Amino acid sequence: MESFIGYLGIGVAAVVGIVLIVWLIFFVRIFFGTKGLPQAITNFFELIATGEIDNAYQLTTENFRTQVSKKQFLKFLKTNKFKQYQRLKMAMPSIKGKDCTIGITLITKSGIEIPLKMGLMRKGKDWQIDVLENS
Repeated sequence: MESFIGYLGIGVAAVVGIVLIVWLIFFVRIFFGTKGLPQAITNFFELIATGEIDNAYQLTTENFRTQVSKKQFLKFLKTNKFKQYQRLKMAMPSIKGKDCTIGITLITKSGIEIPLKMGLMRKGKDWQIDVLENS
């Protein structure tokens, strides 16, 4: 009976160890895979809020700019009241290679919450917005 309890303890310790190792690998992958992501997203919306729309538009990918003209971009920003940006809530990002998809809730100065879906692409050490749409 004592040997059974000993083996059971070893088994439980092994399972807990494996779970911790998997969690650590997941954490490290997310942490290093998204390095600079929150700052890039926050910078994008702060530029919009301060009226620096041209600079914000330049933080998008070339693919984004071919699909969304600057006029369409301005209309989207105005329709969604992005200039009233106060803060963001970000969900857990989904990473596939150099691409990242993340759900964001933009909170305006009046407290309105606007759910968004953003797709970002890593270019060197920086992130660029590739997708920006209402979710």
